[in-house]
Amino acid sequence: TEIVPVYDRSQLIERAIATLKSTLIEEGVVVAIICVVFLLHVRSALVAIIMLPVGVLMAFGAMKLLGIGSNIMSLGGIAIAIGAMVDAAIVMIENAHKHLERAAPDRPRLEVLIEAAAEVGPALFFSLLIITVSFLPIFTLEAQEGRLFGPLAFTKTFAMAAAALLPVTLVPTLM
Repeated sequence: TEIVPVYDRSQLIERAIATLKSTLIEEGVVVAIICVVFLLHVRSALVAIIMLPVGVLMAFGAMKLLGIGSNIMSLGGIAIAIGAMVDAAIVMIENAHKHLERAAPDRPRLEVLIEAAAEVGPALFFSLLIITVSFLPIFTLEAQEGRLFGPLAFTKTFAMAAAALLPVTLVPTLM
């Protein structure tokens, strides 16, 4: 018996993973440059950069739990969500900087940061949750369309859910 592969998608998936890696690196570099230039604070740039791999890791964890494989469409869902994943972190960090600038010198830093996070946290969470919900109609697709776009919808939903959760949990903690 001899097994002869007729259609081998492994190279295609490897190229898609390489593209996703390069997109993550590019996004991290751009975020770092923007944070450093506009906020003049390197630690804040690191907080925003940490959001990307943690959010992607959470999406891959959800994929693993639900048995969704890594294919072109599922990786595409993560790639689509990358831009939105870091936006909320940048807004949270920028708001914290504004609060720290305006705070009295004797006021505790933790108190100022909690106030800053409480101010924009709910709005950030619900705005990203609405973007996540906007992909729900794709889950109603059936037959070939459902099989084609289902993984994309799942992974984009997972990545956006991580993007909604991390700015209100991890980012204030790291700040």
